[in-house]
Amino acid sequence: MRTALVIGTGLIGTSAALALASRGVAVHLADHDPEQARTAAALGAGTDEAPAG
Repeated sequence: MRTALVIGTGLIGTSAALALASRGVAVHLADHDPEQARTAAALGAGTDEAPAG
């Protein structure tokens, strides 16, 4: 499975993450504001948990 790390979960980062996730990419979200990353994850943009490895 392909994976991606999106740094920044504002409008552009979340939009990019949603596009990747809709194509089957496992997306990890990172943001300086953990609440914003959780919000993006709740929208289905990926996971706000740290990637393994």
